[in-house]
Amino acid sequence: MIKYYGILLLSIIITTLVQASLKAISVKYNGSFFDSLFDFKLYFVILLYGIALVAWFTSAAKIPYTILIPANILTIVLGGFIGYFLFGEEFSFYRILAYLIIILGILVLMLDAYKN
Repeated sequence: MIKYYGILLLSIIITTLVQASLKAISVKYNGSFFDSLFDFKLYFVILLYGIALVAWFTSAAKIPYTILIPANILTIVLGGFIGYFLFGEEFSFYRILAYLIIILGILVLMLDAYKN
């Protein structure tokens, strides 16, 4: 069962990287989707998104829905770190506190599922 949680985590990490890449491409082309269609990176990112989908789909077969969906919120936490390190966004005390609460909530859900 732990294998499927690892696959879900892989899906979440890839999804977060895809979203960061799409943000970078969007900034590069000033939000013009049509201009970005000629950038090879866009198609590579779409391929990665497909891999994330396959990983999520595989884990969805074995992980309870009440754990599966909340775990996807980890993209917010990972995205916050990417925003800070790659895009120079601010990290405030409240943002860090919110990320810690999200992580704690997901761990509590997983512990509850493990006990049952």
